[in-house]
Amino acid sequence: MTEPMTWLLLLRLGAAAVSVALAAAILARDHGLKPNRLIAALLFCNAWWALMEFFLGLQSDPEVATWLLRWMTLGWVPMGVLCMHASVLLSSTDDLRVARSIPFLYGALAICLPLAIATDWVIAGAEKTSIGWQGIFGPGVVVAYGLLMTPAVATLVRWRGVMAFPRSGGQLQLSRIVFYGVLGALIEGTLSGIVLPLLGYDGIGISTTLIALVGVAAAWTLHRFGHALISPEAFAREILDTLEDGVVLIGEGGDLRGANRAFFRMIGERERTVFGRPISDWIPDFDERLASAEGPAFMQVSTRDGSMVPVVVSSPVEIHGSGRIVGRAYLLRDRREIVSLQRRLVVSARLAAVGDLSKSISHTIEAPIGRTHDELSGLSEEWRRLESWIDGMEPDAASREALEEGRELVQECLEGVDRISRIILEVGGFPSEGSTNVFERQPLEQIVTNALRIACVQAPGWLDIETRLDPDVSVRCNRSEMERVVTNLLVNAIQALEENPKQGAHLVVGVASQGDRALLHIEDDGCGIEPEVLDRIFDPFFTTKPVGKGTGLGLVISYHIVKAHGGEIRVSSVAGRGTSVTVELPRADPLASARA
Repeated sequence: MTEPMTWLLLLRLGAAAVSVALAAAILARDHGLKPNRLIAALLFCNAWWALMEFFLGLQSDPEVATWLLRWMTLGWVPMGVLCMHASVLLSSTDDLRVARSIPFLYGALAICLPLAIATDWVIAGAEKTSIGWQGIFGPGVVVAYGLLMTPAVATLVRWRGVMAFPRSGGQLQLSRIVFYGVLGALIEGTLSGIVLPLLGYDGIGISTTLIALVGVAAAWTLHRFGHALISPEAFAREILDTLEDGVVLIGEGGDLRGANRAFFRMIGERERTVFGRPISDWIPDFDERLASAEGPAFMQVSTRDGSMVPVVVSSPVEIHGSGRIVGRAYLLRDRREIVSLQRRLVVSARLAAVGDLSKSISHTIEAPIGRTHDELSGLSEEWRRLESWIDGMEPDAASREALEEGRELVQECLEGVDRISRIILEVGGFPSEGSTNVFERQPLEQIVTNALRIACVQAPGWLDIETRLDPDVSVRCNRSEMERVVTNLLVNAIQALEENPKQGAHLVVGVASQGDRALLHIEDDGCGIEPEVLDRIFDPFFTTKPVGKGTGLGLVISYHIVKAHGGEIRVSSVAGRGTSVTVELPRADPLASARA
């Protein structure tokens, strides 16, 4: 082997190694971007091409050389289509004709490549030259060469558009490197691989080395100027992905064309499953509601699990391409924290007013209600005696019916007074923040266990209750009040499950810790709560239960008790799917307890 031939082989081996390294670096940087994956695939194709050239230079058998030349098509034929596809995704313009041709080009590759590898349609044989081997072309070489050159030339024609925004010095330099490097590789490949062999001359074949050098130069430029990989759009994408608010690009047809990671987190779906779908899949009547709003619009975004996220949608920003509007960009600001804070403030204000009023009212009416109850109890007893006395006189049917109606009326009055007494007892039991109750260190697991023993008396036999109780979590609390809170929450969950009975109904009760906070979590898969009802569950006397089954004060009092203990109650629910309640309390310091 001559010295020039040795250097040529080393050059090709180096091109393969460099291409693989660059492709791996691109994928390691951000494999989630489809353009990055396409560029990495382009470099892997170049590495395969260079590696086949290297092994070809070591061969002396024409049959093996023919086999290597055919497998080499797997490297150079797809490069044009990959280059065009990447440029379309990276382009700041929107050429639909080019984009629509890409699936057909991939289809042509799927047909051409197996024929090129398995038959003599593209490479009919191999002949020895002074610097290695060159192919003897079959009739299909025109098709294979066309699949390489047509997309590649189209990409070069529109390459200035790819790098048009912004036109900084570093990106202009990168644009020139890519443009002239790819152009040089195409010219050299055409001359060495096609033109010179047809004219009877030997071609050197350094296209793979040129492409590898383009990759190295581009990587160095990106490192020097600090730009994102290949395009300003990728750089903009990196910036958008740092935002906490969602950003979406909606096409003229109402389809989702682009979004940042915050939007994907918001809806709970992956990138590959959302693009091309109408925005109405997540925000119904999006255009109509935006048009009717003056300035930013308040909307609800539907998530994958069926919950709704309140957002503020900004006014649109038009996106232009090829001299026309290709879409509109919107900012979606997540309002969950704001809405939650507003709800807590409203609830606190309402409950503070009720708490102040309740004690004076309960003391005022407790005595007359008690006296009324005693009088009605006495009347009920006298009525029974009257019935016994009249029964001895054998009354007629009308008299007997009147007596029964009177007895029922007295009983209904007693039940009504008992109900009023229960409400007075509950209203009078409102604690207040900063109350003087004595709090003691109590294991939260024991409180929950006792509450479960009380609440489970009402649980149906088909209900599956799962407990996940951490015995090491303790809180400083008034034990009876905290048991009352847990019992109220458990009874609500059991009643919700009874309203929506189904096979495999589940109630999960958990106790855990997070830093210096103790967490009680109760989750059911019952009937759930409608969004408009969820805003009112802490309103005094509001209840969705039938008359006689609830006072509408259980959650109100529970909220007051938890607030008096320095904690919070959070409720989330999806109608028809279930409800989740989290009680967060300050965790007791075990060291302080031990010292005491």
